[in-house]
Amino acid sequence: MQCGVGCGEEYSVASIYRLKPTQLRSATPRKISDGGGLYFIVSTSGRKSWAFIYTSPVTGKRREMGLGSFPACSIQQARESVSKWRAIRDEGKDPIAIRKLEQQQAQERNTSLRKVLEKAFEARKASLKEEGRTGRWWSALNTHVLPKIGDTPIEEISPADIVKTLKPIWNVKQEVARKAIQRLKIGFEHALDMGLEVQLDTTDKAKRLLGKQINNAAPYSSMPWRDVADYYLKLEELGTVAARALQLVILTARRSGEVRRMKLEDITECVWHVPPEDLKGRVGQHTEAQRVPLSSEALRIIELSKPFSRDGFLFPRQAKHPRAKTLYLNESALSKIMKTQNVGYVPHGFRASFRTWAAEMGLPYDAAEIQQGHEVRGKVERSYNRADLLEQRAIIVEQWSKVITGQEAANVIPLRANLSTVI
Repeated sequence: MQCGVGCGEEYSVASIYRLKPTQLRSATPRKISDGGGLYFIVSTSGRKSWAFIYTSPVTGKRREMGLGSFPACSIQQARESVSKWRAIRDEGKDPIAIRKLEQQQAQERNTSLRKVLEKAFEARKASLKEEGRTGRWWSALNTHVLPKIGDTPIEEISPADIVKTLKPIWNVKQEVARKAIQRLKIGFEHALDMGLEVQLDTTDKAKRLLGKQINNAAPYSSMPWRDVADYYLKLEELGTVAARALQLVILTARRSGEVRRMKLEDITECVWHVPPEDLKGRVGQHTEAQRVPLSSEALRIIELSKPFSRDGFLFPRQAKHPRAKTLYLNESALSKIMKTQNVGYVPHGFRASFRTWAAEMGLPYDAAEIQQGHEVRGKVERSYNRADLLEQRAIIVEQWSKVITGQEAANVIPLRANLSTVI
């Protein structure tokens, strides 16, 4: 008698190991028994695989358990595998259920960098804003880190491994490299919290070994404010949803993300209340909406955009896709306009255009900064001085709108006179 490894039922040589090498070359769709529940399967597509077909001792139902494809899984490997699962069946357990349990346990024991980062992200994503919603948190990791060391146990990753991984982009793609090493640090912190044996300063050592990044960062390219009027007219002629959104970015001097997520319910008369969750910073950092005054031109753009609003958003995503992560215009929608026009500037640069104009006009520093959503006072001072200078800012944005629509040249004297009435 011949017995499979660890099995509780004996099989004669005649009852198992029936398959001949020539049968494995067959292309005819069928199931060929090797005995003891092991089958060689040729599908109608020509794919060849192994399966253990048995009656579950738990449910009494016939089940088919895949053991791998041929020839990646040889006949010898298939016979050894089925011997193990027969023994488990003979113990009164269902092999498929046991294999699923083993896979779950293996996943729980998985300490690869990829798996630890996934757990770290899950623990932190509630505090993330746009990057958590759109997947940008993973961008630098997926492109430059995980393909190289993602499957390495995090306990085995050394500073030298990180240096080797990030050195090609350290000075070429500085911001991407900075985000990658920042995420890696979060991963090592989470690994330590999991009780894994890692060195918390691994990423710090890697940064020192990589050396100081060459300071080649340049500010966002911004259009000179005197040229904005001509460009604004081009957007007016374009008249698309994205063009209207870009016009509003220019008029309000706010971040494009805030404008893209603008909701009709957040606008009351001539004031736009930017929700705390849309403001820059971590979730929970802001507890109150910020008031943004809207010029008469901004209100005109909003009225023109209302017929195209959808799902409550003034600037909805144009292509409704079942897998779309947002219902509003995506981040590239505005920059794509400027790239297509080959103007050499980016949407964020219009904030600098406004700020430069305000500085050259000698306008109140606090009012100009608050209009852009910047914090102008220390934490303690802000807790006492909560003025948002809305009336001053309303005058400023009205004058700015006249400048960029070509209705009026920059005339600082009347503007200062008007501002003095509300100071």
